[in-house]
Amino acid sequence: MIVSWQNSDSSTANIQARGNFSLGAGGMLAVLVALASVSLLLSGLLALQGYWPILLIALVQLVLVSWVLVRAWERTWVSEVIEICEDRIRVTHQRHKRKRQCELETAWAVVELKQPEISWYAPKILLRSRSVTVELGAFLTSEEKRELAVLLKRAITKHSALKSAIIS
Repeated sequence: MIVSWQNSDSSTANIQARGNFSLGAGGMLAVLVALASVSLLLSGLLALQGYWPILLIALVQLVLVSWVLVRAWERTWVSEVIEICEDRIRVTHQRHKRKRQCELETAWAVVELKQPEISWYAPKILLRSRSVTVELGAFLTSEEKRELAVLLKRAITKHSALKSAIIS
């Protein structure tokens, strides 16, 4: 999900990119409990009839599905806030409680939307300024990445010394 806003004096543009997953902690737990109860009940009934390997397969399946759902749920914890001022771009990447910050010069900033070599992969957004390169929105969908690239280009073009070099 992409959200953008400007300060009241319009000198600073802000863009926030967040992961999008609709289930909260309670919903995730409810899905996992429902899945576990149905799978274990059915495999337990079959195990009582002598098909005990099905119970082991059901346990392995529950572990794998739980791992995949929890990994997808972690995307709700990821966010990037990009603050674009006249002289600096500050990128704050936060994943749960870990925070990383990076600063780039706005005058030399260039936004690249790199298409992948393999067509079904998502494109990459690279923000470059002098020798510093930062990948943005790695957790976003392809459409959201394109939207983020457009918003970044609009906000940076106002302050860029490389107006003609902003790559589309």
